[in-house]
Amino acid sequence: MNEKTLLIVAGGLVVAAFLLGFVPEYLKAKHLDNQLSATRQQLNAERDKSQMDELGLLCGYVYLEVNLKNYGLASQYSSRFFDRVRVMMGQSPDSTRRAFLQDALGKRDSITGGLAKGDPSTLSAVQDLFQRTLETAQNGSK
Repeated sequence: MNEKTLLIVAGGLVVAAFLLGFVPEYLKAKHLDNQLSATRQQLNAERDKSQMDELGLLCGYVYLEVNLKNYGLASQYSSRFFDRVRVMMGQSPDSTRRAFLQDALGKRDSITGGLAKGDPSTLSAVQDLFQRTLETAQNGSK
């Protein structure tokens, strides 16, 4: 063999050795990237469920305190609830959940005002909001 042919064969062997090392690692990295993506999606779904569960709990506290006519505590829980709704508005890509959050924010003034006055008729608005919160949370977890 002449020197030129030997150089081409050696170059081909170097490229083949590189590919033999690179391809399996590339496939492994691709598989791990897919697993990471799936895990991130699952984590986001669980985080969304947890946030909706938290909203349901806060709204449940408001409902309980209004039933007990503890309007001061109900007002505190209500503030936490609506603050959390506002934060979630910027995070939620789901159109159904977004519509619920906008609707809940629309009821904020009437509920907050009713709680500040100690108005017993606020109970029906809080009850409706509580039911809608639970329905939205349940629909999101399915």
